[in-house]
Amino acid sequence: MKNILNIIWLSAFSLLIINKNSAQYSDVGISLGMATYWGDLNAPSFTTNMTKNSGIAIAAHYRYMFNHRFGLKASLAYGRIKGDDQYSDLSWQKQRNLDFKSHITELGLMGEFYIFGFNTDPGSAMFAPYLTAGIASFWFDPKTTYQGNEVRLQPLGTEGQGMPGRPDKYKTQSFSIPFGAGTKIILTETMNIGLEVVLRRSMTDYIDDISTVYINYDDLNAANGTLAANLGNRMNEYFGQVEPVQLPTGSQRGGAKVDDYYLMTMVSFNFMFTDWKGKRVLGKSNKVTCPTFN
Repeated sequence: MKNILNIIWLSAFSLLIINKNSAQYSDVGISLGMATYWGDLNAPSFTTNMTKNSGIAIAAHYRYMFNHRFGLKASLAYGRIKGDDQYSDLSWQKQRNLDFKSHITELGLMGEFYIFGFNTDPGSAMFAPYLTAGIASFWFDPKTTYQGNEVRLQPLGTEGQGMPGRPDKYKTQSFSIPFGAGTKIILTETMNIGLEVVLRRSMTDYIDDISTVYINYDDLNAANGTLAANLGNRMNEYFGQVEPVQLPTGSQRGGAKVDDYYLMTMVSFNFMFTDWKGKRVLGKSNKVTCPTFN
């Protein structure tokens, strides 16, 4: 599956490059906003998730418009996400007592469909709403804090990765399917602001280092080390006890049926690179127009 996605991504990116001769309009831009995690460490409250699981996000992009309806955007994004059982109202989740934080570095390619068209000519509509979807490759690295030190979780094998009969350690690179919506606000013929909300369905359930089941503490300690065992089951910290809480191998730790998601909510500042005739205009003085609201 990942090989197929690689081919799709590379083919689409190649189309973006080789179609230069037929280009009408293109722009470059930067985006600022927030990235939000959605996975096993979510709280039931939507508001809590948005405020507690979010971090800063930034991005840069190049957009190529085939015509006034369809566009293709290549982007590089970076965000910070986190999750923590302590923010849940559910007692079992508080007792599980797991948390993580991670960066997300994403290389994406997304198609855009402008519902009413996108035009920067004087007198054009000021707003240009659109739908967007595509594919992305991303990198992550879940970490936690233990005894005052920041610890990378993937190398530890907290769910018994690498043990006999258990899967190998998960990779910290995966793919995602982004989909969402946004709108452009036309300021001048050569500059616009974008508002965009895009959810990413990842193809991994380990952005948060949690997916399947607990491994018995003693077994995990013997195979993967004391640190892996201590961070694989942190219930004893919640109860204020030194000795680990002994759970049998196979006790539910996470929900493996649904992969993790992450959301990026962004404000972009876009600058025309080539006009609708393919002529480069970036660097010229912006001519202020009078947009309409029809």
